Amino acid sequence: MKKIKLPIYLLILFLFWSCGNAQEESVSVTSEDRKIASASAEKKVAPSSPSLEESSDSTPQMKETTIGPVFLPIQNNQDRLLEFQVDLTYQTKDLIKTRKDFLLFVSKFGFIENSSAMNSESPYMNVKMHIRSDKLYDALLELDTYGTLLSENISTVDHTEGMVWEKIKTNREKIRYQRRVSANHQTTGNSRNWSAIEETITESENEIDQTELQIWKINDKVKWATLNVSFSIPTPADKIIVPQYQNAFVGILNLFLELTYVLVWMIPAFLLIGLLYLPARKVLNWIRKKD
Repeated sequence: MKKIKLPIYLLILFLFWSCGNAQEESVSVTSEDRKIASASAEKKVAPSSPSLEESSDSTPQMKETTIGPVFLPIQNNQDRLLEFQVDLTYQTKDLIKTRKDFLLFVSKFGFIENSSAMNSESPYMNVKMHIRSDKLYDALLELDTYGTLLSENISTVDHTEGMVWEKIKTNREKIRYQRRVSANHQTTGNSRNWSAIEETITESENEIDQTELQIWKINDKVKWATLNVSFSIPTPADKIIVPQYQNAFVGILNLFLELTYVLVWMIPAFLLIGLLYLPARKVLNWIRKKD
């Protein structure tokens, strides 16, 4: 029996030892699998990190591409000579206050060409003024604080071509003037026609003055923008009008007095009719009796 039990014990010990190795191998395999899985997860996460950076970088790019302010007027630059003409219509609740504020606005941005206002049941104010073109944008923003904008019309006139042509004319007339003066010096005193020379030189001087005046006018129009502004109040609701009943009684009394006044004027006529009635009646009776 002892000989039989010994191999059985050895077999049991061998089985326990093999099970323990299998468990260690399985534990090691699972730990290695976990490491591999974690490494693969890191690899998957690592490439995605740049995308996060790109998404974070793309956010400000989206902000930069937003539209921004709705209205940005064309700013005058050195390449184009633009004359601005602006027509605006506003509606305000308090026209008296708006007028005071607008006078301060005029003193800040330019000067008035003409203005008209009426403080009645439907008050209004119309102003034509000139403001500096470089302050046009600030002026429009400030005007929006005075009331509700009803209509707006902004147009420009390009004077660039006209300025180029006026400068060409000026240079040409200056060259022509120098030629005429030099030709005058080259001719002898006996052969000079003083009246013709004086006429040609005066003509050149007048042309130079005209072109310089036109250049100044263009610069002035470009420097000062024309602004037409109209202010009005909202249309009031219909009101119940209570008539002045005392006026009716006053009218009746006035009519009665007018009638009495006419009767007073007719008293002489009544007296004359009364005086002529009796003789006329006697004459009529005598004529009847005679017939």
